[in-house]
Amino acid sequence: MIRKTLIRPCRVDWEDHTGGEYPLLYNCNIYFGCQHDCSYCYSKKMMYWKRPWREAEPVENAVELARKEVKRKKLGRIMFSSMCDPYMPLEKDLELARRVLEILLESKFLVLIMTKSDLVMRDYDIIQKHENVEVGFTITALKRIPHWEPEAPGNTRRIAALKKAHELGIKTFVSMEPTIPGVTQPIKIMEALRRCVDRWIIGSLNYCGVDFNFYRKEAPKWAEYIEKEGLTVKWKRELKPYLRV
Repeated sequence: MIRKTLIRPCRVDWEDHTGGEYPLLYNCNIYFGCQHDCSYCYSKKMMYWKRPWREAEPVENAVELARKEVKRKKLGRIMFSSMCDPYMPLEKDLELARRVLEILLESKFLVLIMTKSDLVMRDYDIIQKHENVEVGFTITALKRIPHWEPEAPGNTRRIAALKKAHELGIKTFVSMEPTIPGVTQPIKIMEALRRCVDRWIIGSLNYCGVDFNFYRKEAPKWAEYIEKEGLTVKWKRELKPYLRV
């Protein structure tokens, strides 16, 4: 696939550790489709794709576009990525994420890596040399949940990669989005991982017919724990109406 632009304006409800230093938010999707094929994925529910979503393909001119666009785009944050996982199995052979990431990290943009894969550890050698980057993992449980994430590396592998990033001094974040009713236990996850996480993101399970009464009941409990422990948390906008603290 050939694209005209790679670094595009993004409307995702997202923050970073700087507290507004980078007001503009972009996404950078180097693949179309995603081999992880998570059943709750909002991307494949929103995007029209002629083939199964798991049959991903790379943006062939991604490196060329990245090199050009970091020079002409207004400074901001770049989600890497918002509509795919940059470290899906295809990446192991192509190394497209690594080549694009080298360009982004040499710029003045803030790069927010978002993944479900421990393959990102391959690139810690270049990531740990830069300050303009955070590495984030979607953590939905403390164990693998194959029904929801059939082809993604399990949560235990992501947790190991998260801990390694923290050990190397890389800024980290964990996204508990989605919090899956009956599966994701935010308080237990925060208790287990808080020592290696700089900030948290909490969001709901969308586009799957979930009864939001679950969040009305449970979100205040999570918020009470967070306030008590003094954790840094970004609540996604759909959960904010249920918070009492």
